[in-house]
Amino acid sequence: MNSAGITLNELLQLPVLKDARVISGEKGLNRIVRYIDIMEVPDISGWLREGMLLLTTAYSIRHELGLLPKLVKEMAEANAAALAIKPERFIHEIPAAMIQMSNTFDLPIIQLPKGIPYIDITQAVMEQIIDKQSSLLRKSEEIHKMLTMLVLENTGIQTVADNVAALLNSPIWLIDNTGETIVASPSEAHFHSSPHARSWVIRVDKETAGKLFVDKDELGELDQVCIEQARLVFALELMRRKTALDTEKKLRSNFIEELLSGLPLSKQEIISKGNQLGLKPDALWEIVIVEGDKADISSFMEKLSRFLSDESQKLPVKSHIHWLGDRLILLLGSHNQESQSNHQRTEQTTWREKLQSCICEWKGIRFGFGEKMLLWDVQQSYLQAKSAIMLGSRVDNMKKVFTFEEIELFQLIMDAAEYVDIDKFVEKRIGRLSQYDQKNGTDLLKTFYYYLFTRGSLKETAKHMFLHRNSVKYRIDKTLELFGFDIENSHERVVLFFCLSYHLLKNE
Repeated sequence: MNSAGITLNELLQLPVLKDARVISGEKGLNRIVRYIDIMEVPDISGWLREGMLLLTTAYSIRHELGLLPKLVKEMAEANAAALAIKPERFIHEIPAAMIQMSNTFDLPIIQLPKGIPYIDITQAVMEQIIDKQSSLLRKSEEIHKMLTMLVLENTGIQTVADNVAALLNSPIWLIDNTGETIVASPSEAHFHSSPHARSWVIRVDKETAGKLFVDKDELGELDQVCIEQARLVFALELMRRKTALDTEKKLRSNFIEELLSGLPLSKQEIISKGNQLGLKPDALWEIVIVEGDKADISSFMEKLSRFLSDESQKLPVKSHIHWLGDRLILLLGSHNQESQSNHQRTEQTTWREKLQSCICEWKGIRFGFGEKMLLWDVQQSYLQAKSAIMLGSRVDNMKKVFTFEEIELFQLIMDAAEYVDIDKFVEKRIGRLSQYDQKNGTDLLKTFYYYLFTRGSLKETAKHMFLHRNSVKYRIDKTLELFGFDIENSHERVVLFFCLSYHLLKNE
């Protein structure tokens, strides 16, 4: 904030200047005088300051009166207040060009009374400026104390905003970086882009946390003092919020990792922590794992965060995003309709359907969906999501989205293999085909799998294998010729598909 000052109009009311005469630039009499100086040398451009009242007799440029218009221009460019001159001693008459320049820039030229020493003028002017500054400083301190006390007493950001709006006699809004209103006063006032609104940046930890908007076309010095103090206390409030949110985020992150790792937490402990950290225990939670290039995932996360934020406005259950190593873990909440009466239950759009628009845009990223679980069983949904991606990507290399429901049968097969000798069964059916590939460096087994997977489509198999359709046909014909598989027999097709799937799940 610039130093306080006093207007030229007010200064001209002083007894010492009562006989001063405004020669030109009358429209600039509302300019603020913050400093006063005397011109003793011809070149003072480097010494000019905003709000300066310059006193002179023009002695130093009495032989170069053409410099006077230039002086006025330089003062205007420096946003000085006015030029006060005693012309009768050395220049006798104000040059017309100087007057014209004064009127052009609305920079007043004031003719000082005869016989008044500079010291009388400078002392009277400085007394007024100092008195104004002292008064403004006292009021600034009062405002600072009042607003700071509101923060220290933790009265809330709305109370702070209401007091600032009352001091400014104007509606105010504190808007975050996304354009959302953090607080407004009056509280019901909707933010609008008024032609009179002015804004100031609010910084927290050297980063922009939001902007303070004031709907007022003219601001006095006291208003500016109030705004500077308001920026400070709003920064403190936002810092307090940030610290609280960062702490909550860290605690929630730790809690999520405890849930996913299956640490032995009691049901009551999970309910208590869940309620505290925004993971509602009475909701259903499904885990989605996002895998792929970390840079792509980070870019995807930006859009995903906005999407989940918008969805949270529509639902009573807030979903969360969590980094776990290089993976992104989504905890997506839904109504627990089992806890609702029959007439309350409604058909819900699944999270997979909601996320479809986001998912379609991102190539090279895979998504694994677990099933909906209660909070204390959420590790099971996490393990399902892991299996969905791991097994699903082996079964279908063209897909991006995998659900546990789709791969549950394959998971059962892999689990059963720990207790049943499935390898012997598979070796008996497709062992020779696998050995042929290993010996000859071919990929007939995988091609044959996708041929059965796509229900005999050469075109779709070619897409999965990144081959030409004719190459796929050649491989299938060769496989059938060498190994005598009867794919016209539905039972044989089922057995072959089971064996090929098991082989790929185990060995890919």
